[in-house]
Amino acid sequence: MTNFLLVVAILLFILAMGMPVAFGLGCTSLILIHMFHLPIRLVGTTMWASLESFNTLSIPIFVIMSQFLLDGHVGDDLFDVMNTWVRHLPGGLAIGTIFACAYFAAITGSGAATAATIGMVAYPAMIKHGYNKQLTLGLLAAGGTLGILIPPSIPMIIYATVTEDSTGKLFMAGVVPGLLMTALFVCYAVYTAKHGGYTPEPKASWSERFKVTFKSLPGIFLPVLIIGGIYTGIFTPTEAASIGLVYTLFITMVIYRTIKFTDIPKICLKAVPSSCMIAIIICGALLFGRVMTYLKIPQALTAFVTENKLSAATFIIMMNLLMFVLGALLETVSVVLLTMPLVTPILHTLGVNTIWYGVLVTINMTMALISPPVGMNLYVINGLFPDVKMEEVIKGVVPFAAIIIVVLIIAGLFPQLSLWLPSMM
Repeated sequence: MTNFLLVVAILLFILAMGMPVAFGLGCTSLILIHMFHLPIRLVGTTMWASLESFNTLSIPIFVIMSQFLLDGHVGDDLFDVMNTWVRHLPGGLAIGTIFACAYFAAITGSGAATAATIGMVAYPAMIKHGYNKQLTLGLLAAGGTLGILIPPSIPMIIYATVTEDSTGKLFMAGVVPGLLMTALFVCYAVYTAKHGGYTPEPKASWSERFKVTFKSLPGIFLPVLIIGGIYTGIFTPTEAASIGLVYTLFITMVIYRTIKFTDIPKICLKAVPSSCMIAIIICGALLFGRVMTYLKIPQALTAFVTENKLSAATFIIMMNLLMFVLGALLETVSVVLLTMPLVTPILHTLGVNTIWYGVLVTINMTMALISPPVGMNLYVINGLFPDVKMEEVIKGVVPFAAIIIVVLIIAGLFPQLSLWLPSMM
């Protein structure tokens, strides 16, 4: 445990200096390699291997696909469809917004992209119809968190890469908890909207509903193609990402014609920063994990858990509390990559199903997206419109954060919610 405490002290000191997480992990690794005279070739071989993974390849493809969907305004059409079907219900706009977030999440795998895309359309509409401003902001920020729980999910891809689990099964494990979270968000939004003085909209005619739905069918079919293909085993998650990208190019350039051929280089360049950021974090974190393995720190932690006779339930509760704290301070990808190389051997020793645990981690990371001071979705929503203040967004997400905690507890108490669908694959 002495080495573990030394590693934690060095890492915290470097991060406290203000160094980005990816470089902080890399620098800590280099210091440890020098201190313990480990082979320097670890740096090159580990970084190369971390980006050579077939699973990891799907991440930049999903990022580029979400950028094309964003610039192609596919999210706008999804919002129109959902709103047309439910706008006459109590809190109909709020329901439509959440459904649009859930559906767009099933396309992109990105929480920030979901919040930004749906937020641009939904915020003006909800404010115009008398919805409470804090409710609206909180709803949009929290709705975006569905992007990393409902498949495809970038954090799930990274988790599966580290634990060597099936990405497809992990994707399917997130479906039921994701739908549960969506349902609870809807219930709260409806209850609050009914007490907030909103203005109901007229009920859409059947002809209007079918017209809007038919117009958006190409976009609606995309998550069916991706999730259905993975569930049935027709293609792997990486192949699903590639097919989804080709299909996205087809619908945005040929059917909707919202993107021109000359726009492709510009859109690809927009996706480069996010892809590079994730790649650098993966390199730094996996190098850090490899050094930990050489120093036998995972074995030491496993022995510590075993010697102190910690039960699986106690360990999982402790880890979720730790990840809740880390999630408020670090980016979601960093948290997954920082903890899982150390935790995975302990999970195997305690007999914990790593697919189920991956869902718990992902739900916890949805909380991280709306937890100050680093919560990505808070900044996304705050930056969409000039009249939005950060304190309004933070106050708005509090009840939704409570709902996420409830979903985390339910998913923890009833593992079959997560494991049922993968078992049917």
